Amino acid sequence: MTRIRNARGADAAVTHAIRLRPIAAACALCLWSASAQAQSQAPSQEGVPSQVVVTGIRGSIETSIAIKKESDSIVEAITAEDIGKLPDQSIAESIARLPGLTAQRVAGRAQVISLRGLAPDFGVTLLNGREQTSTSNDRSAEFDQYPSELLSGVVVYKTPDANMTAAGLSGTIDLRTVRPLDRKGRTIAVNVRGEHNSNGELNSGWSTRGKRVSVSYIDQYLNNTLGLAIGYAHLDTPGQQKEYKSWWWGTENNLPAGMEDVVALKGAEVTSTSRKQVRDGLMAVVDWKPSRDLRSTLDLYYSQFDQEEVMRGMMWNSHQWSAVTYRDPQVETIGGVRLLTGGSLVNLEPIVRNDYNERRDEMGALGWNTKLRLNDRWSVDGDLSWSTAKRRETTSETYAGLGPANSGVTDNDFKFRIPVGAGLPQFTPSIDFTNPGIIRLTDVGGWGHDATMHHPRVEDRLGAAKLNVRGELDGFFSNVQAGLSYSKRDKSHEDVSQTYWLKNDRALTTVPADIIQPTTSLAWAGIPGVLSFDPRAAIDRFYVKRPVDTDVAQQDWAVSEKQAIGYLRLGIDTDLGNVPLRGNIGVQYVHVNQDAQGKAVSNNVITPLSDDHSYNDVLPSVNLNFDLGHYLHDTYMRMGVAKTVARPRMSDMRAGVSAGVDQTTRMWNGSGGNPQLEPWRANSFDLSLEHYLGKGSYVSAAYFFKDLKSYIYNQQRPFDFTGFPNSSAVVPLTNIGTINQPANGQGGFVRGVELSGSLQFGMLWQPLDGFGVQASVSGTESSISPNGPGTTEKLPGLSGVVRNITLFYEKHGFSARVAQRYRSAFRGEVTGLFAQRAFSEIMAEDQIDIQLGYEFQSGPWKNLSLMLQVNNLGNEPYQTKQGSPFASGAYAPERYTTYGRQVLFGVNYKL
Repeated sequence: MTRIRNARGADAAVTHAIRLRPIAAACALCLWSASAQAQSQAPSQEGVPSQVVVTGIRGSIETSIAIKKESDSIVEAITAEDIGKLPDQSIAESIARLPGLTAQRVAGRAQVISLRGLAPDFGVTLLNGREQTSTSNDRSAEFDQYPSELLSGVVVYKTPDANMTAAGLSGTIDLRTVRPLDRKGRTIAVNVRGEHNSNGELNSGWSTRGKRVSVSYIDQYLNNTLGLAIGYAHLDTPGQQKEYKSWWWGTENNLPAGMEDVVALKGAEVTSTSRKQVRDGLMAVVDWKPSRDLRSTLDLYYSQFDQEEVMRGMMWNSHQWSAVTYRDPQVETIGGVRLLTGGSLVNLEPIVRNDYNERRDEMGALGWNTKLRLNDRWSVDGDLSWSTAKRRETTSETYAGLGPANSGVTDNDFKFRIPVGAGLPQFTPSIDFTNPGIIRLTDVGGWGHDATMHHPRVEDRLGAAKLNVRGELDGFFSNVQAGLSYSKRDKSHEDVSQTYWLKNDRALTTVPADIIQPTTSLAWAGIPGVLSFDPRAAIDRFYVKRPVDTDVAQQDWAVSEKQAIGYLRLGIDTDLGNVPLRGNIGVQYVHVNQDAQGKAVSNNVITPLSDDHSYNDVLPSVNLNFDLGHYLHDTYMRMGVAKTVARPRMSDMRAGVSAGVDQTTRMWNGSGGNPQLEPWRANSFDLSLEHYLGKGSYVSAAYFFKDLKSYIYNQQRPFDFTGFPNSSAVVPLTNIGTINQPANGQGGFVRGVELSGSLQFGMLWQPLDGFGVQASVSGTESSISPNGPGTTEKLPGLSGVVRNITLFYEKHGFSARVAQRYRSAFRGEVTGLFAQRAFSEIMAEDQIDIQLGYEFQSGPWKNLSLMLQVNNLGNEPYQTKQGSPFASGAYAPERYTTYGRQVLFGVNYKL
């Protein structure tokens, strides 16, 4: 496994990072060597056939390459093969195949996107050019909220443009819906697919089968002056997840003499999770162009995503009480650390879990754009938009076992074998944990509660208005644009944490037969099964609520942002000797007002807090596109230089603080958010060299460098606690104490190289017509210490190597595609205890998807196509290592999860 150092002075890291496997090297060689051969095979003008309209896979590739070629900025693009037929199961998976971009899997789905080694926090997601709200706890988009069937394409801007008033530091992802007046004639498309998950039915009653249905309608009216597009997409997909997760590792006093230095697994869990995910999406576009001088477009988007899941399994911890001892310990060494990887835990009392979770996400977006041509040289356009997102979630936990903590039950011999590399562990209890006569509801872990329920709530609203004036010029500058924009965003988060006690003074409770369900097998991890029951019915019948937990009050916050932007942009269209030059130069002035609400928590006393801040930024940008065709046909060199920003995480901007007075020092100390945060700011440089071999083929090499002037990380800082509630008897010496909170601090660089290309083999040898390849590889490194100077943790979201290869065939109605997506190990943001932000070292992933199809091209079945698709063909596991290394720098295994492969078969019909 290649590791990319996260320190200054790693001069050869990028070169080291992009070592190619043989198949990648072969594809790259083909792409680059094709250039000379393609130039020598210029077609003769004699007998030129009539124009052929290319559709399907090759049509999609050609359209995407045309967008890249014609742009002034450095961009990547995806376009749908046809209406409702983007090439992947989700839009996130399609985006993750673009050079320099990659996805992180959440619950088996590609959900969030990292651009050029930077976490999703540094990017911005647009829909038809307008910034979108998010159901996440912060700004980053969760792309599984957007049905791919309703999108016509995606453009990723890697360099900013002054007239883009919503742009990210790492890049900007613009999701696009169809424009009906840009199409000719009526189109009606229907897609139906069935789905199956190979992991099988892990929990009784939770199906392994699902379906996807979409319908799209596009037409033009009133002599092509009025266009209408409507789309509906329904998703009903199963999830079946097998997971092992370790809790933490530490030295163990109960081991035999001479093994005091051995590090043991202090807790773990083995669970089977089944999900039902239902999403309904609606898109509508009204496009009106009564004359060549006026065009007005109204966009509507709505999505509702309902998810429910049941998780059943077993967890344990070896430090419950001193009665737990080890027998036949087995030790292996990893990175100089002696790990306990096998043996038996004697007198262990595992916890049987039956959990139920549900979540509803709603997203809506409305946009109205009007363009008016005043005369031959001047035009004006205005844009109004509104975006909203809501999330409602309930997570519940119940516990059962042999008896309550410290009950003296000592009759379980729990054998274990834990792999230090890939693979699942094996646990073998000596007790039948499916027996309702001995497995009863109780607080086995000694946590002070018998069940819990959390209710996270998120609301996000964003309204924006923009006015742009454009004028055509003569000379070096071909046009001028000037504009103003204003946006207001309000986001809030709250979490009601409810604990429960069993009735009758927390009495040990037998689960009645009427709520018991078929046993959940954990045989894939060595455990025959666990007692399964309906957790919702159990909570309703046997538990009573305890007071609301004040420990999570810090998670109740609201942030409001008001942003005003003025910009000036000059377009460039001239010649520098034999080199045509296009591009633009511009500047933005940005003013932001932000205020935050939160709660002060001290000894269970809660009072409201608020704070505000404002700041300004001047953001210049330059995009230049040099046409080198005089020296090498269809070759372009692009350069981008800009100052860019990314606004802070909204959860970090909260005003909430939890604090108290230390009894020994009599000084205030606490932790919380920071409403005074300012953006991440960076100076960016991009260079790209692109050579086009035809409509469907190109090769490209790019370099980027981002110098982040600051980075946000937790710091210990002075804080004035005047007015902060102090319900304790300790009187502080002073109101000036210390607080641990996120703050702007030392930055560093992120840099990398990207190689990409597309080649249709028919241009090399006619018998290979229909075959082709798309490939990209990128290497990225960073000098940033994300936890502050002197720390060694990796930059979140950065994979040193990202590689994508797609081989395809399309001809005579047949189509085939094999796609491989690889990302090397990285430090990823995950959901931790009590749904809080945490980090894990996520191991490298190499996922393969295949797709086979046939479209009838004549006869009564014309325009009907069949498709077979297999995603995650090799059932690639999701693996992590513990979030922090041992003193030696070694990491222990943490999580091993498989989601199964998804097999889909469907039909598409277009009128």
